[in-house]
Amino acid sequence: MRIFKRIIWIAFAAFVASIVFSLLFPSRVRVVDSIRMFAQRPIIKWVGRIKMEDIPIIDIQKADTGIDISFEDLKQHLTQLTPGSIILTRTRNYFISGFIPSMWMHAGIYLGTKRQLYATFKSESLLSKLDSLMNDSDIYVLDSYSDGVSVRPLKELSNMTDVSYLTHFASFSFNDAKEQRALLIEKGLEYLGREYDYDWITEDDETIFCSELLYHTLKAVGIDIKDRTTTVSRIIFTPDNLFQHLLNNSGKDGKFTYHGTVLKENDTTQILFPI
Repeated sequence: MRIFKRIIWIAFAAFVASIVFSLLFPSRVRVVDSIRMFAQRPIIKWVGRIKMEDIPIIDIQKADTGIDISFEDLKQHLTQLTPGSIILTRTRNYFISGFIPSMWMHAGIYLGTKRQLYATFKSESLLSKLDSLMNDSDIYVLDSYSDGVSVRPLKELSNMTDVSYLTHFASFSFNDAKEQRALLIEKGLEYLGREYDYDWITEDDETIFCSELLYHTLKAVGIDIKDRTTTVSRIIFTPDNLFQHLLNNSGKDGKFTYHGTVLKENDTTQILFPI
């Protein structure tokens, strides 16, 4: 009996060690990765839904008054964007936000309205893919969030359909030829339905996190971004890495045009540009 218990404890210790190894060195042992992700995925997804206001010991109401950007606030700043632009957002009030190693927390490809797409692109293949995914009135974005890669109304970002938690919004127009902008969107649509990457492995596109979607789609149109952020056990392409690359390549002769960062202070919307 004692030997049997010892075997059980050794097996348990070996299992825990293998899970820790998988966490620190992912993609080495796929079977162990799968076992770890079976538990890790739903836990992180659940934590991602926790709002700071749901935690009784934290009072955030006074500090965050007058800083949330509503969709109506934002709409006037979207008129200068064309389909194929890139957007980045920062959101407050979610517990998991404190663990994101980036000032910017989300990124996506701006699609605009269905009418904008028809007016901008003449690609039948692109329009046929998007036609059934968009209504005639909403402004859309292609992004990867907790439910995976999807085409959805932009107002669904940062809880803007209810009480907005959006505090910062940056946008960049992609200045390349129309064919390249269409290709950027088409490459993004190839990942449609792909699950969200809760392991944050940038180079493996089997699952996709938000800035990883931009990394792979930009790479497909000839823009290979090398910048990464190092964490305890990952080297990640974060929204900050994306923002900095786009900013560094903006301007008169750059591939991108930076439209500034929209933010709100004391209920007044502002647009800031770096000095």
